[in-house]
Amino acid sequence: MTKTIGRRSLLAGLGTFPLVAIVSSPVLIAACGKGAEAPLAHLHGKDWVHGAYKLYSSRYASVQSAAETSSQNAYRILAQKGVVALHQLQKREVPFFIKVDEDASAFRMQRKVPERLTFTADMDEAGRRAAEANWMRAREHIHTDYEEIRRLDWAMTRLLAQLQRIRTAIEEGRVEQYRLTEQLVDLRKDPGKVPYELPKDVSAKDYEEILLLLVERIEDDRKRLGMIEADIVAVGLVVRSTDANSATLAASIRKVLLAIEVDGATPVRPPEFPAEETARQKLVAAGRALSTEIEQSKEFAKWKADEREKKLAALGAFLSVLDATTGLPTSRVYRTVLDIWRGDDDYLSYLTTLAALLPHGGEVTKVLTTAIEYSEKARAVSGAVMSIAREGKGKARELVIQEATDRAKGVVLNTASRFAIERANKQLSFFKDSAEVDAVAERLAETDLVKGLLPDITKN
Repeated sequence: MTKTIGRRSLLAGLGTFPLVAIVSSPVLIAACGKGAEAPLAHLHGKDWVHGAYKLYSSRYASVQSAAETSSQNAYRILAQKGVVALHQLQKREVPFFIKVDEDASAFRMQRKVPERLTFTADMDEAGRRAAEANWMRAREHIHTDYEEIRRLDWAMTRLLAQLQRIRTAIEEGRVEQYRLTEQLVDLRKDPGKVPYELPKDVSAKDYEEILLLLVERIEDDRKRLGMIEADIVAVGLVVRSTDANSATLAASIRKVLLAIEVDGATPVRPPEFPAEETARQKLVAAGRALSTEIEQSKEFAKWKADEREKKLAALGAFLSVLDATTGLPTSRVYRTVLDIWRGDDDYLSYLTTLAALLPHGGEVTKVLTTAIEYSEKARAVSGAVMSIAREGKGKARELVIQEATDRAKGVVLNTASRFAIERANKQLSFFKDSAEVDAVAERLAETDLVKGLLPDITKN
């Protein structure tokens, strides 16, 4: 049974695990001088070494597990309900916008169905009939659409919350590596400089080995979390691109979701102490090399200078940080993602920015890189497609859509409605032809995202 450590022990003992929205996180690595009781003091020797490592490493494992579970629930909603819902919303001819709200607390779909049917002076009889049909269609489905929008808002807000937790873990993980490195530097100067009396049969060398293993462990976990983060950001952009700023084909979401399934979730690394000697020594060596690299970095030097300033702050300031179990990340990466999920620039520019941010390799990166190529080709024919919409005001809706579809052969653009055709020069293109659209839908239908049970959003 893990021993509970109170706030006083926390201040005097080992330091803190990163605040990844975890209440009462256990302590492991020392930040202050001797005098405090060691965590898990009821354990001795190898039991303490193994237990201390697991106590610490379990926290990152839990962040990854929670992120994967939550994001998969959101992906299921998009795969089973969201793509069709967004396609139908585009056909209503009522502009809608999907973005993160100002305080970054939720995704919101903004849509206003007009209360009254309005004709304009330049409309001919066919145009008036089309406007009336669009208005009736929007009014007819208003209640169904409301429920679909609520479901979409839930899924996207769930992804936003996970992004914030993951990004916080990644950023705080780096800071924790700085704390570990600072202790390793102190131990190198004075091998006996341990933060407290170690349990029976635990040496300073054992303690140093734990530090090195944790430096390596955090780096590996940060990379794993980075892959989950990249998937979430990619899905968020493609969902956004279906709105009135682009009207991208809603089926594009399926291609990204399928890519996530192909890449596969990165297995959660077991938190157990690596007991096998050869494997452990490789991890220790990797941790030592990484800590040396960190020690020589400008970022570490700046962090140490900042930490000296913090040590002069009032104790109450430190306590308020410990009590803060939530909070928004502030890194450049997070601000860039918010720009992508909130801004009104051309979505192709956001796609290009995102492709540069993602970890290299993997099917998701390939899909986004290919989408940039297809989108640039699509822009070359978009003018012709849009001219059909302008010239076809007096034509039947179906005829205009068919002509636009014929003109766009060689690239896949959304030509299912005037809403989409009029935004042809803003669309993103994820498919080379309609056969690929069908093939992706069929492959995704065989995955757990489509076959799995939908989450009950009323309980969350």
